[in-house]
Amino acid sequence: MSKATEVLKSLGGSSWLSLIPFYAATQGVSVYIPLAIIKLGGGVIDVSFAAAAYNLALISTVPLWGYLCDVTGLRKSLIYLASLVSFLCSVAFYFSNSVAFLILIFSAYSQTAAIFAPAFNLLILETLPKKSWERGYTTSNLYMFIGQIIGMVAGVVWTIFFSVTTYPLLSAVFSIAAILTALTLPKPKILLERRSILWSAQGLLHKLTHLPLIFIRRPHLTDFKSVAAMGKRSLTREIPMIFAATFLFMLSANLFFTPYTPYLKQAGLSDSQIILLNIYIVAANAVTLHFLLKKSRGRVSYSAASKALMARAIGMLLGAVFAAFMIDERSFYTTILIYTLLGSAYATININLTSLLFKALPVGKQGGLLGVFSSLNGAASLIGALASGYIAYYLGYAAAFFAAAILVFLASVLLEVHYKGYGRRLLNPLPSEG
Repeated sequence: MSKATEVLKSLGGSSWLSLIPFYAATQGVSVYIPLAIIKLGGGVIDVSFAAAAYNLALISTVPLWGYLCDVTGLRKSLIYLASLVSFLCSVAFYFSNSVAFLILIFSAYSQTAAIFAPAFNLLILETLPKKSWERGYTTSNLYMFIGQIIGMVAGVVWTIFFSVTTYPLLSAVFSIAAILTALTLPKPKILLERRSILWSAQGLLHKLTHLPLIFIRRPHLTDFKSVAAMGKRSLTREIPMIFAATFLFMLSANLFFTPYTPYLKQAGLSDSQIILLNIYIVAANAVTLHFLLKKSRGRVSYSAASKALMARAIGMLLGAVFAAFMIDERSFYTTILIYTLLGSAYATININLTSLLFKALPVGKQGGLLGVFSSLNGAASLIGALASGYIAYYLGYAAAFFAAAILVFLASVLLEVHYKGYGRRLLNPLPSEG
């Protein structure tokens, strides 16, 4: 029996296949939105407004849906609801005839992620024996990537024959398929709360891979003050440094990727070519993540994260150079080079930064600290998305990409300065302070 077959058997066969159409729909929509905005006459600022509206709605409601997961015990019902929201918004997208309405519906579409992520992460813990959790996380990530790629491959074929504005019909079909296949989801054997995700580094990594926000509880002002105070003392500076590096990483990502599709359209690429490039970066990320999860076996290295951040900075810097001197159809080939660096580096950064964070979190304070962490991530996504459009419009795409490169370079420098300056702390998590 092959390893893949063993994993499927341990997970109840096809029980988790609803992930595939769900992520086919959501990934397709994320690629569709900037293309549709441009098709309707919008520009890079409109695209940045759409991304900012999505992030704002997501950040505002993630704590609510997580809380409902805890107090109601609902899992399958919320997963059904996420797919239903995806279907209804897809229908609304199809009938959209203005940029403003498209942005409004896209902000509502954020609820698919806000609802789905906490419910599904808990469902894995509640339906699988503890010894199968790691394989469950790995398999669900595999299904996620398969779904994303299927959604975009379908999008490539669709946009060859039809206008991109009709793509929501395809997303609606995937959403219906997600609702139907969710019928096979297993019922939870026990009910757990969201803090159960913190029982293992793999659980935290899985949660942040599906959604980079985790609010065990809403952070208070005292939590932010505590993090600031930790940053003033060398012995407790690790967590603030990880937070700062992740903030810069998220900020740079949104500064770079939000205006990148408008840049490619200005360069003359077709919708199908742009979707192909998105397939490539998702595949690069998936392959790297699979390789790292198989080879790392719990080993954590700030150096690996730092080097990957530097590789990402180089990729973004190349994007700035190409945008300054070459805005034409050759951008398809230069983007392949850029996406190779960005896609392969992402998994390395994500795994190592998340693992460093897990090791550093003091017992008893995870809720407040992760609330601060998620607030900073959300702020970085919102600020980056909103600023990118204005920078690209008034200063040019090269300026936006260069700013992103500088920020991710600073994240790499932060890690190097901290870990080299304050000793080897990777195998010694911060002790609890009460």
